Amino acid sequence: MHDLLAELNEPQRQAVTHVDGPLLVLAGAGSGKTRVITRRVAYLVQQGVAPWNILAITFTNKAAGEMQQRVDALNVPRGALLSTFHALCARLLREFAAEANLAQNYSIYDRDDQLRVTKDVVKRLDLPADIFRAARVHAMISNAKNEMKIPEQYAVDMGDDRFGRRVAEAYHLYQKTLDDNHALDFDDLLMRMAFLLRDRPDIREMLGRRYKYILIDEYQDTNHAQYILAHGIAVEHENICVTGDPDQSIYAWRGANIRNILEFEADYPNATVIRLEENYRSSRPILEAASKLIAHNSQRKDKKLWTRREGGEDVRVVYCDDEHAEAREVALRIARRAESGGRYDEMAIFYRVNSLSRVLEDVFRKSGLPYRIARGVEFYNRKEVKDVLAYLRLLANPADDLSCLRVINTPARGIGATTVGRLVDAAERRAQSLLEVCRAPEDTGLKAAAAGKVRAFAALIDKLASHLDRPVGKVVESVLADSGLDASLAGEGEEDKQAKANIAELVSTAAEFDQENPDARLPDFLHQVALVSDTDHFEGSGGAVTFMTLHAAKGLEFPAVFVVGCETGLLPMIRTDPDGRSNLAADAMEEERRLAFVGMTRAMNELTLLCARHRRVRGVRMPQIASEFLQEIGSESVSFEDTTTAVTDGYVARRHHRGGFYDDVDERAAIERAMNSAGPSTGGALPGGPDMPEVPPPPAEYEHLVVNCRVRHPKFGAGKVIGLRNHWPQTRAEIIFDGLGHKTIVLAHTRLEVLDHDEWM
Repeated sequence: MHDLLAELNEPQRQAVTHVDGPLLVLAGAGSGKTRVITRRVAYLVQQGVAPWNILAITFTNKAAGEMQQRVDALNVPRGALLSTFHALCARLLREFAAEANLAQNYSIYDRDDQLRVTKDVVKRLDLPADIFRAARVHAMISNAKNEMKIPEQYAVDMGDDRFGRRVAEAYHLYQKTLDDNHALDFDDLLMRMAFLLRDRPDIREMLGRRYKYILIDEYQDTNHAQYILAHGIAVEHENICVTGDPDQSIYAWRGANIRNILEFEADYPNATVIRLEENYRSSRPILEAASKLIAHNSQRKDKKLWTRREGGEDVRVVYCDDEHAEAREVALRIARRAESGGRYDEMAIFYRVNSLSRVLEDVFRKSGLPYRIARGVEFYNRKEVKDVLAYLRLLANPADDLSCLRVINTPARGIGATTVGRLVDAAERRAQSLLEVCRAPEDTGLKAAAAGKVRAFAALIDKLASHLDRPVGKVVESVLADSGLDASLAGEGEEDKQAKANIAELVSTAAEFDQENPDARLPDFLHQVALVSDTDHFEGSGGAVTFMTLHAAKGLEFPAVFVVGCETGLLPMIRTDPDGRSNLAADAMEEERRLAFVGMTRAMNELTLLCARHRRVRGVRMPQIASEFLQEIGSESVSFEDTTTAVTDGYVARRHHRGGFYDDVDERAAIERAMNSAGPSTGGALPGGPDMPEVPPPPAEYEHLVVNCRVRHPKFGAGKVIGLRNHWPQTRAEIIFDGLGHKTIVLAHTRLEVLDHDEWM
């Protein structure tokens, strides 16, 4: 017992040793909540709770894996289930497939598959793709599922909203497509299981007896369906422990409901509440600045982060001329830190949107600085990997037409688009799966040669499917050999080499899965792969600086952090009125502030916040307004630097403004040393260039003018923008007007009206 509670502070001990009854642990950033959760699992087992009666739920496979490692290190007998919400539901839906009206071998469609289905639905409904963008339509469907609204209910809720009613039609057809393919998307996993817990008292009671103690991590990020899941299992015994921090709730855009954690005490009036406020990650100046920022929010539980660490560098706020100067400034500071002995993989650059990485990448490439963009799902999105996975999914679920369409002519086996089109028509006419039609293509109108190729493909799939009782690694090897995929990658070009390396990695992944899960089979492997998230495979950046979004940074930490784009419109992500005032709703502004807080508290020792006075917006150099968050962090333990640039012999000289006085600094020698230590570069100097001349901004009414939007001209009427070029005031718009055709308009010489979505219909 002494060892288990050793090195815990008093609030942590209280949380670990609480046994029965509801418990809310308000865990501030860097306060050791993972340690609390894992030691609580061990403590419960010490108190006589059977490991298999413990369920711990988190949000990523990476977090669940880390928890399992820590629990194992405490010598806790195996048996407790440490899982993500989605993996838990995938597991339970296989167990209760009949009760959920599901095929037990259902497929899980990943993000790419979901968008492919959505695009097809938009096309089949003859909706204008420029208005009903697949990503937007799918996001609305996803939000409906998170609120547990089936298509019929969603249609009722849309009322007289014409756009919403068309999305409801898309939702209905999207869901029918998934049902026909015996497939679920990520949201279905949660919604289907939540419906079972809501509507089936027997299943609710059974799971309550199985999981007598429930621990939920990151509770502030749960949505309505996850709320139903958690409380449905805990309803009988109320032994539910939730840990989280309202100040780090940053996923409202995907359905997370901050009220779940704020109202936990209303759900459980007898709940014990424990605050973890001692921070073990960040220096005092970083904590002070972050705490002052988040104090401006009203939707929170009050707590005060503190640290035993003394000293620490001031938080730096750096004002730059534009995005190029901003990128050069970051590169210079990173190169200097590396020259002083810092490791590149100890440094990270965060941004609100992925598009901000472009200029950073350009500067880092030209400067020879190593970097890596953290996108964990890229491996599974590579063509050759997705091809193999599509074969595997079709073997596990013969009704999966999406996978069948992908592999029917991969590698090429002479089954062309015309043949596939006839097979698809026959499948719809017969109400059969595509694979069933391939087995018997007699009435499809195919010629004998084409029908023979189709039958051969079906025979290949049936042959491979007859050996699914083998370990997953063996199944993968058979698919590669028998399908011809291995032979198709026999070239010696660089792309072929990379593809072969990726396939080898997939085989290794399957072999590791077999070793770690000796009783599992192909459907288990496919479900695990489908639920990979952006940060599951983030293992540090291997000697390179990490580039990532603020959302992806959640749960990570770095000795030095740079946050770029700290400007109104980017962070917070809002639009402004002509007077520069934000028009973001209060709830959304609070979430943006929480996102900035999350980014700041990832930093351990050094934090630099940068903003630009000008930034190109749709090709036009626009003046920017510094984020109000930069004022909200206060001035104590914060230094403000104002940089201006001039170019001398290709090198950048700067004037730094600190504390009200100017200090001229010639940084040519520093840059040379820093760039030489960074490795190969283009001449050793950071790229620089003269300032661009000031230009007036375009009128406010053009704020929403983008390619593909609909506009109205006072003389030519309505049309669609197909191109924008040149800086203001020479900006020209290429427009196809209804009934008049293509025209080029100089925006400064006319006034276009940008139409709302409702007027596009």
